[in-house]
Amino acid sequence: MVAGEAGVSAILLALALTAAAPAAAGPAEGLERAVATITAADAYAIVERLAAPEFGGRLTGTPGFAAAAAWAAGELRAAGLAAPAGQSGYLQPFAVTLGGVESGTMTLLPAQEGGEPRDLEMSKGFVPFLFSGTGDVTAEVVFVGYGISAPELGRDDYAGLDVAGKVVMAVRGAPKDGRDWRAHDSHRRRTANARAHGAAGYLFAESAIANPNGEPIADLPMAAISEEVADELLSGRDLKVDELRKMLAPGGVASFATGRRVRLAVQARPAIQAEGHNVVAIVPGRDPALAGEYVLIGAHLDHCGDWPVLLPGADDNASGSAAVIEAARAAARLAPRPRRTLVFVLFGGEELGLLGARRFVERPPAGLARCVAMFNLDMVGAGNAVWVAGGENFPELCAALGAARDRFAPGFGVTCGRVDAAAEQRADHGPFLVAGIPAVSLFGSGGQHRGYHSGDDSLWWITPRTIEAAGRTVFAAAAALADAAPAR
Repeated sequence: MVAGEAGVSAILLALALTAAAPAAAGPAEGLERAVATITAADAYAIVERLAAPEFGGRLTGTPGFAAAAAWAAGELRAAGLAAPAGQSGYLQPFAVTLGGVESGTMTLLPAQEGGEPRDLEMSKGFVPFLFSGTGDVTAEVVFVGYGISAPELGRDDYAGLDVAGKVVMAVRGAPKDGRDWRAHDSHRRRTANARAHGAAGYLFAESAIANPNGEPIADLPMAAISEEVADELLSGRDLKVDELRKMLAPGGVASFATGRRVRLAVQARPAIQAEGHNVVAIVPGRDPALAGEYVLIGAHLDHCGDWPVLLPGADDNASGSAAVIEAARAAARLAPRPRRTLVFVLFGGEELGLLGARRFVERPPAGLARCVAMFNLDMVGAGNAVWVAGGENFPELCAALGAARDRFAPGFGVTCGRVDAAAEQRADHGPFLVAGIPAVSLFGSGGQHRGYHSGDDSLWWITPRTIEAAGRTVFAAAAALADAAPAR
């Protein structure tokens, strides 16, 4: 049970019972009319706007993201939502460290004398990390498992290896042994550990996609590579990445020189300090005794930028942002307002490591005293259902979503799953969970999420009715929870 979960269980149960009650006990008289204003056509128009080239892929800290945040704030203002008390406007600032890449090449050198080197294709075989440093290294590749050195947990993937001047290759994750590996399971920690051991280059073996989520290291070239390329590098040991993951998961160690050499060359821009923003707007609760409590609907506004091509981020996450903006517009039409406050947040910095969500949880705007529940929407642009990460952790929230779906989006699937609340780091509900706040994240399911973190994540793959159904379901559930009578 998450710290603080027991303290909110009673109120959540009361709220969920209200949410699941017959239509006559709905959260506000005008709920049906408000929900009906969330439409596929309007949601698609928002996705089209946010995925436009003028916003440059919405990488937090860039002018493109700042323009997108300003546009979204203007939409919420025009809809009649208020800015939080004590905050200058709708933008909540936070600092970011921003890297950038200008060019990159990677070549697989032949396994045998007389063989031909093979240049990898950008976005097919490799993509430099968007926080890569500048460097040009030709060296052997050494596999280092999870790339973790954690003496306090009795693990060192570098034990017995000399990686000085070599290119190390790691995979995502940490042992699934019930212990807390959060401090070590991140790109920041893995890449810093590689540098601390003298590596001259770093490869992340998963998929060849854009990734800005890490700390720039000035002279360390770093890249994501496809699993197929990783398997080729491992072929001399007659191993594959998937086999190694199975060895590592229970706590095994697999670290060795591969016998294969690569050349990795990256030209990067110097890291800069920049400013990111969350876009925050509220519909104040009507009950003065409960208005400090709030239900939050959020989604990350940011994406990965415009290198090596424009990365539109239509599904990830203009789709979730569209659902939040549509829900906010609907909330402004509710009459009477719910007892508790409804808060709408478009987070910045998700792609940089959940920075905006962490900022909000650490220092919420004045007047927002207690978050009763948080609903996050991430990649709801495809499918005929949603997967609710954390729904089994908080069955009251799952019940509220199910009741709202039955009433306002019949036929749309809602499936709840469990997460490790103390370790969830891959979506913006994570920092809320760690803080003991009931939080779930909705992901579109039953369809194909095309072009993840690539130039193919475009309007052509969006299914607008999925955004409509997800938006209606989350909005109705949140409104019901916000309007429920206080627990006795």
